Amino acid sequence: MFETVCIVVFHGFLRCGEFTVDNASNFDSESNLCVSDVTFYEDFAILHLKQSKTDPFRKGIDIQLHRLNNILCTYTTLKNYLQLRSVKGKCVLSDPLFINENFSALERKYFITNLNFLLEAYGDKAALYNGHSFRIGAATSAGKANIEDHLLVIKTLIRWSSHSYCRYVRTDKSSIKNAQQQICNS
Repeated sequence: MFETVCIVVFHGFLRCGEFTVDNASNFDSESNLCVSDVTFYEDFAILHLKQSKTDPFRKGIDIQLHRLNNILCTYTTLKNYLQLRSVKGKCVLSDPLFINENFSALERKYFITNLNFLLEAYGDKAALYNGHSFRIGAATSAGKANIEDHLLVIKTLIRWSSHSYCRYVRTDKSSIKNAQQQICNS
């Protein structure tokens, strides 16, 4: 589960509050990320966020996660994760998408604690990281991969609202797939 969360969060440029809950007992399938919020197509998946910081009217937003045919493939990792959950009988559509070992919704504190544990185990200073680090890292990787800002791909992936015209620009699937591939290769 943790590997899937990290890969999806990175490629989806997700904020910690978009994939975790403050308290598992407060999980609400109407507002939090559920199994039903993932739709698989032949070459990509759609992750539907019901709400986010840059969606004040709660219209929801769809995030494309493309099949990339590499070890960091979000599509394959997410599909395998959900298949494993189905085998264990814990994959009802209204269930939380990301869960802990007790099958309850992934809490922010649990995620950060385990992330810090893994970082320390690999010799990194956990204090330098937080729930926003994947989003920052994804944006940094997109910049290092020379994804051109004029394509608005970075802004589409990260859902920045600083330029209101961005919401009227339609970025095609191939540009987003190309950006995700470039980020994986950098």
